[in-house]
Amino acid sequence: MIFVTIGSMFPFDRLIREMDRWAAEAGRNDVFAQIGNGTYLPQNMKYTRSLSQADFTTTMAKAELIVAHAGMGTVITAGQAGNPLVLLPRIQAWGEHTSDHQIATANWLRDKQGIFLADTDADLPGAIVSALNYKTDGQSRFADVADPAFTNKIRTAILDFKK
Repeated sequence: MIFVTIGSMFPFDRLIREMDRWAAEAGRNDVFAQIGNGTYLPQNMKYTRSLSQADFTTTMAKAELIVAHAGMGTVITAGQAGNPLVLLPRIQAWGEHTSDHQIATANWLRDKQGIFLADTDADLPGAIVSALNYKTDGQSRFADVADPAFTNKIRTAILDFKK
């Protein structure tokens, strides 16, 4: 199953519309989307408006691939599940978010293992194909604990601050 999620804060009709078009063109009947309160209703993929946190996590874990906005909650949950992830960032000028921080997030994640970026709608099909061909070991891309070098820097900064 390919799971498409737009997050929980804002609609993202552009992503849902493009994935609906892709599902039809690719002949995939196993695409499931969480569409939020957007106005576009998919014709070629199953969907729900929202999922509980438990159902969201379960659906992500079962997915072969996740296609999403570039929200950190989604990125982290997908990373914990170890699933390949295709990101299409929201664009402020198009009314999809209040800032362009998702573009910055996507650029920061650009070369991370198992993450595939679609900078434009036209890039989405290629990113999906690359992600579907990606071989994962099923392991999380994100550690459950922070790197000791990082936590030591924080510890030192806190101790220095207290002096």
